[in-house]
Amino acid sequence: MPTKRSTLLVPAVLTTWCLCAMAQTAMPPGHPSSKELAAAEGVMTSANIARGAADVCHIDAAKVARFKNVVRTSYPDAPDFDGEWKLGLAQAQPTVDRFDKLKTSNPAEYKKQIGEACPALSRGIDEVTQSQ
Repeated sequence: MPTKRSTLLVPAVLTTWCLCAMAQTAMPPGHPSSKELAAAEGVMTSANIARGAADVCHIDAAKVARFKNVVRTSYPDAPDFDGEWKLGLAQAQPTVDRFDKLKTSNPAEYKKQIGEACPALSRGIDEVTQSQ
């Protein structure tokens, strides 16, 4: 049953954070293969998740670092892992800002959203890092 839970958890976390990288449908010759693009997108999305985990949920930095290491080995086809990770972290800024604003403008809603999203995010990272 853990596989089913993991399979359901990842889309739920991604939906919760709304931090998905945008995919391009067709690339001109000379650009990375679709396999490399998918890997790059996976790295950026994972970095989005890591940024939310660190800056919104205040999940332990060592846990987030373990997650990054697992992501690195999970996406060997990523053309520029470090660059894609950095871009994914930057793309999460609007979400981090939204949570910061919500914290002061509507503390009850902030608490509700954090209470729902952060435990699921923490469990998801645990599942990913423990399966490696």
